[in-house]
Amino acid sequence: MIAQLYPLLLGAYGPQGWWPLTSMAGRRGFDSRGYHPGGFSFPLAPGQRFEIAVGAVLTQNTSWGNAEKALAALFSASEVRAPRDLLACSVERLAGLVRSSGYHNQKARTLRVLSEFFQAPANLRASSPPARDELLSLRGIGEETADSILLYAFSQPVFVVDAYTRRLLQRIGAIGGRESYREIQALFHDALPQEHELFNEYHALIVAHAKARCRAQPACEGCPVLRCRARLLPHHPARRPPQTHTRSRT
Repeated sequence: MIAQLYPLLLGAYGPQGWWPLTSMAGRRGFDSRGYHPGGFSFPLAPGQRFEIAVGAVLTQNTSWGNAEKALAALFSASEVRAPRDLLACSVERLAGLVRSSGYHNQKARTLRVLSEFFQAPANLRASSPPARDELLSLRGIGEETADSILLYAFSQPVFVVDAYTRRLLQRIGAIGGRESYREIQALFHDALPQEHELFNEYHALIVAHAKARCRAQPACEGCPVLRCRARLLPHHPARRPPQTHTRSRT
C-alpha cells in the first residue's frame, strides 16, 4: 500500500525539488524560490547543509512560507552563511530576525545550539552525517527535525514523518492514529527501497498533497488517492494499527 501510493502522488503533482535552498534561488537548476525538481545531488557544500538544518528548525510548527521569510531575514540582515555567523548574533537579535516563523524565542535558542554543534571541530565541514542520537540530544531538536536534517542535508535514507503524513495515512485507513513516530516511519522503511532520493520525493509529495487536497477540511473531489483507495487497500481494514517495530535506525 505504501509502495502503491507513491506513483499516484508523483503522477498527480510531479517532482517537488526539495529541500529548497533559498541561497541558490534563480541559479541554474533552481527556480525562483530555490527548489530543484529532479536534482538530488544537493546540497553540495557545508554551507548548504547548514542552511537546510536551519530551515528544518525554522519550519517547526509553521508553514515553509513563514520559515522562508525568516531565512531571508537572516540572510539579508546578518549575512548568515555559517555557524560562526549565527553564533555572532545575540539570542535577542536572532529571535527578532526569525519572528515570522513563530516560537521565535525558542527557535533562536535552538539555532544557537545547532550552530555550536555544526561549529564543533568534528562537524565543522559536515563531511559525514551526524548520528541521529546526536541530533536528538540537542535542545529543541525532535525526531521530525533530526530526520529532516539527515535526509535533506546529508542524503541519509530516513523517512520524515510529519503531521501531514499522519493525516493522510489515517484518512486512507493505513493507521489508527495512535501510532508512534517510529511505527509510522517503519511502514515506509519496510515497504520501500532504502534510497534517499525516494524518501526525499515521497515526503515532499505528501506535503504537496496535504496542501492541495488533504487539508484539515479536505477537498476530496478529484483526489487521486481517494479514487484509488479501494485498489490501495483491498484487504487492509481501516484503523488497524501496525505491529510495533523495535529495530534501531540512525
